[in-house]
Amino acid sequence: METILNLNNIHKSFGEKRIHQGVNFELHKGESLGLLGGSGTGKSVLLRSIIGLEKIDSGKILFHDKEVQGFTDELNLSKLRLKISYSFQSGALFDSLNVFDNIAYPLFEHTKLSYVEIQVKVAQVLKLIDLEGIENLMPSDLSGGMQKRVGMARAMILDPEIILYDEPTAGLDPANIENVVSLMLKLKERGQSSILVTHDIPAAIRFCDRILILIDRKIYFNGTVEEFTESDDPNILKFAQGQAKEAHHAS
Repeated sequence: METILNLNNIHKSFGEKRIHQGVNFELHKGESLGLLGGSGTGKSVLLRSIIGLEKIDSGKILFHDKEVQGFTDELNLSKLRLKISYSFQSGALFDSLNVFDNIAYPLFEHTKLSYVEIQVKVAQVLKLIDLEGIENLMPSDLSGGMQKRVGMARAMILDPEIILYDEPTAGLDPANIENVVSLMLKLKERGQSSILVTHDIPAAIRFCDRILILIDRKIYFNGTVEEFTESDDPNILKFAQGQAKEAHHAS
């Protein structure tokens, strides 16, 4: 399998607080990775490091064998973020822009498509996320689940090689969780590579090919979904029970 992203011996601290101490994993073309870990283990920090929003202290992040940390200027970082898209936990929509302008923003910024061509692409992606005809609504008109799906639509509009999903089901009711996971599965069927950061173990089991678990600042477990669900490792069982309790208290 072709490796498109490689994290090699990543170390990261915030002052005295050590977050990562030798994190290693790779993402293959067309693969969906689940990155799990308790609160405060630095899952989102890893995603932000991949696209240069955080600077690692040492180690290497390689995208197609090119070192991401070498992309120091805004032009190169901008090019990287066209290839690796970040779907933010909150949706991160622009409050002052309607749905059409939110989704179209990357197209206006990074392509030379005509307005009509952009209209067509936005309509296509809204159909994909089952939210046709909402182009003129404002973010404040949308439910939390709809905002997340519109944010995901913006993340996918430029056909990136990799989508980084940061807690896409957090805070959603079961119906909206189903909508979000179904959308991610649609993209996976089209060959989309992705990394999913989540506390939602059932969603990870449905969506992911491989599960990674961060414990004690390193990747403690790296295996298939089947290996994860059938594991009798005490640390894995303890982790899964802890996540189930967190999900119960959050609901």
